Amino acid sequence: MVQQITPISAAQKLIQNELFAFNSRTISALFGLDKFQTRNLLDRMEQAGLVARIEQGKFILLGLIPEKVLSNPLYIGCNLVTPAYISFWSALHFHGFTEQAPHTTFVATTRRKKEFTFREMYFKFVTIKPDAFFGYRRELLAELPVVVADEPKSILDSLSLPQYAGGVSEVAKTLQIALSQGSLEMSVLLEYAERLQNASLRSRLGYLLELLGQSIGSLKPAKGPVKLDPQNPARGSFNKRWKLYVNIEPKDLFPQGVI
Repeated sequence: MVQQITPISAAQKLIQNELFAFNSRTISALFGLDKFQTRNLLDRMEQAGLVARIEQGKFILLGLIPEKVLSNPLYIGCNLVTPAYISFWSALHFHGFTEQAPHTTFVATTRRKKEFTFREMYFKFVTIKPDAFFGYRRELLAELPVVVADEPKSILDSLSLPQYAGGVSEVAKTLQIALSQGSLEMSVLLEYAERLQNASLRSRLGYLLELLGQSIGSLKPAKGPVKLDPQNPARGSFNKRWKLYVNIEPKDLFPQGVI
C-alpha cells in the first residue's frame, strides 16, 4: 500500500488536514499503514525535503516550499508543543511594538519543555498556568499559520514575566508604543488583567498606565509590596497607591518622555 502513496501526495494530505507537526502514529492512522510502511514513507518524505525530524519520533511539515518554513521560526515554534502560542518578546515584535527582534522565539505553553534548538533557531518554552492560556489568535505569517498572543495578551504576558521580553523597561516602551498606535483596546487589556488574577501584574500595569495618562478602571493593586522590576532588588521610591517599589526611574522607562 505504501508504494501507492508518494511523498508529495502524503504532504498534500497533511496540508489539507492542517497537520503541521506530527509523529509516526499520526501518519500510520492517516494512511492506514503499519510500522514498517510508516517508517518507509517518512524516510522518503524526509529524503525529498518535505518533512524534517525535529525531535525523536516527531516531525514538522516543510511542505512543497521548504524555505518558507525554515525561515519562519514562529511557525515552527507554535508546532513544537501542544498547546502553545507565540508570546512575550516574539509576540511584541510580531505586533510591531518593538523593532528589536529577539534571537530566541518565545512560546507560551501549559506544559514543561526544555529549550530547543533546530537548525540554528532557538526556542524558549515558558510554562504558564492553564487559567492564563487565553488571549491568542491564528494569524498568517508568510502564508503560514501561526498562533500568537493578541495585542493585549502579548503586553500582559510580558509584564507578568518581563525576563522573557527584554525586561520591564522594554515592556514599558512597548506599552507606550502600542497605546500611541491605538493598537490596544483598553477594556480588553483591563479585562484580561483581572482575569489573570495576578496581583503583581495589576500593580505594574496600573502604575505604568497612570504614568502614561491612561484610565485604569477598577484595577486593584496587590495587597503586599511588589517590585516594578522583579529581577532587581526592592529599592527606590515606594508607590503607596500601587504597593510598588519603583526600582526603575520613569525617565529610564520612557527615555523619550511621557506623551
